[in-house]
Amino acid sequence: MSLSRRSLLIFSLALLMITPALVVSAQSDNGASESQNQTTVLAKVNGAEITQQQLSQSAQVYPIIMTLSRQYRTFGQFLMSSESGQNFLNEYRKHVLDNLIDQTIQQQKIEELGIEVTEEEVQSEINTIIENNKQFKDEKALEDYLKNNQNMSLADFKSRMKEGLRSQKLRDEVTGDVSVSDEEVSSYYEKNKQSFTDQEGNVKPLEDVRSQIKNTLLNQKKSEAFSSWLEGARKEAEVEKFLDRM
Repeated sequence: MSLSRRSLLIFSLALLMITPALVVSAQSDNGASESQNQTTVLAKVNGAEITQQQLSQSAQVYPIIMTLSRQYRTFGQFLMSSESGQNFLNEYRKHVLDNLIDQTIQQQKIEELGIEVTEEEVQSEINTIIENNKQFKDEKALEDYLKNNQNMSLADFKSRMKEGLRSQKLRDEVTGDVSVSDEEVSSYYEKNKQSFTDQEGNVKPLEDVRSQIKNTLLNQKKSEAFSSWLEGARKEAEVEKFLDRM
């Protein structure tokens, strides 16, 4: 599939599957108790709650272990039956919880800024995916792929595509002032000339690769700027974690 960096990012975000994962540790046979565990609050972000169910859906522990067990049976058994394996999975869950906290912070900022995405924008991205992927002759082919390979409806995909676009707009908003100077481009070129050679091994002139270098540096600086913003937003947010409930 040949997609632009932006479209690939949004496509990847939209393909995130939300399938409830089973907790590896022993679970109660009592339905009410299990339901209560799923609604257990594991973290609060500026008052917004993140539940055990959300963590299970994002962590996908059970599907991961089943996949590993089919390909690497010994490792799957290690994760399920050993104390070290359980500790490893707990650290993984903590990592996923931190990601959910970051996502919540970003979602709250999106709401604060009033960032919206139209149906036309979503459809434009869908069209781009279809146009750049020979596997999808039309929207029906994409719908069949999602149903058969991702257990996802086209409507769900479009909904997640919409969220992906909103996240991208937040990134654009946060990094809108980032720029790359001619001096930075020239400096990068001088330090990395051997990375810009033709088939004969000759170094290409700066003007031939200026746009390429500028895009590389711009993406790098924007990524750093967004990470810096997120770190600051995380420090300013009121975050409570209840790890003993995991």
